[in-house]
Amino acid sequence: MMLCLAWVSCLLAVSAQVHAEIFDEVVTWESLPDMPIAVAAPAVSVRGREAVLTGGVLLGGGATGVVQVLDLDELTWSQPASLNVARYQHAQITLMDGRVLVVGGRARRPGHYSLPLSGCELIDLETKTSAPTGDLPMPMQSPTLHALPGGEVAAVGNHIVAVYDPVAGTWAVGSPLKHPRREHASVLLDDGTILVAGGIGRSSFERVDLQTAESGLMKARLPGTLDDLAAVRLSGDRIWLIGGQGLDGQTTDQTWVLSVGEGSEGTLVPGPALGLENGLADHVVVQTPRGLVVTGGESQRRGVDTELADAFWLDPAMLTVRRLPKTRIAHDDAAGVSDGGWAIVFGGQVKESFLGAKVPTPIRAVHRIKLPPPPNRVEMR
Repeated sequence: MMLCLAWVSCLLAVSAQVHAEIFDEVVTWESLPDMPIAVAAPAVSVRGREAVLTGGVLLGGGATGVVQVLDLDELTWSQPASLNVARYQHAQITLMDGRVLVVGGRARRPGHYSLPLSGCELIDLETKTSAPTGDLPMPMQSPTLHALPGGEVAAVGNHIVAVYDPVAGTWAVGSPLKHPRREHASVLLDDGTILVAGGIGRSSFERVDLQTAESGLMKARLPGTLDDLAAVRLSGDRIWLIGGQGLDGQTTDQTWVLSVGEGSEGTLVPGPALGLENGLADHVVVQTPRGLVVTGGESQRRGVDTELADAFWLDPAMLTVRRLPKTRIAHDDAAGVSDGGWAIVFGGQVKESFLGAKVPTPIRAVHRIKLPPPPNRVEMR
């Protein structure tokens, strides 16, 4: 095992050196038109040539139900509808028929404690309306969503994986989870199973089979509890896990590669570190045809949060990391999408001084960056 890890470390070091030699073009962040409403912790999905953002947290801490739509060709904003229930830390996905499914989250008024939501909504941008649809079997805060081959949607969170039928407009329990999850990560694998990683107070991985309605814990485990991490699927059912924070709030710049394999074993090895001294969590990861763009989020050390404008290019083929220019403003608790070769980051929050205190302040800023293709590598289409 030690020889295997040494070999992996050597391979990563060699790959990083080669990558630095072949990827020399300068890239920069561009500013797009600001969002109409400043929000942190919104959800976003792409519908045709539109990016649809919903909900989020306003200045003062209250949730909003605003729906903001960016035309990706004209780069203009509209606000065609509003959610019936203001929410944040929710998830959304665009269905095959073009409607946008908004799932769970939290609702909050300033000065009040918020509880997770089970309510869901369907946004129809053709009619400029949003209407309630079936409730989740149980509330979910920060759920993760996956489009299933038949047009159904799987939602991972709390104690279950729930499956949404868009024709009936109803949810059903697809499988129980071995460990309850929130602020976790999950990935849909080629065989239709779902790999779930980490979450608050969790260091475990589990693999969910919706065909048998069963979930099994894997023997591989994270080095410690980790939430607010990101997970991206690589080739061959390998998963790249990026950043996150432990129960003590301390953030990490480490990455790991999980090889899922058959059964419940799994193998976890260290990947390249991002090189960010105090780590990151709540970051945005956007998968483009030319690699992953990781940006924003926050670092935390000894109880002090620092919002981040740092950005990185991660190459899934070579398992390498390269720094990108910083965004023009920090994007903590932001949202992001891919538009062709572009990675676009929306909103989030920074801390601004008010009466001698640092106050979380949502922002309207939108930035995008495009990674050039390495000249000696054939680009996948």
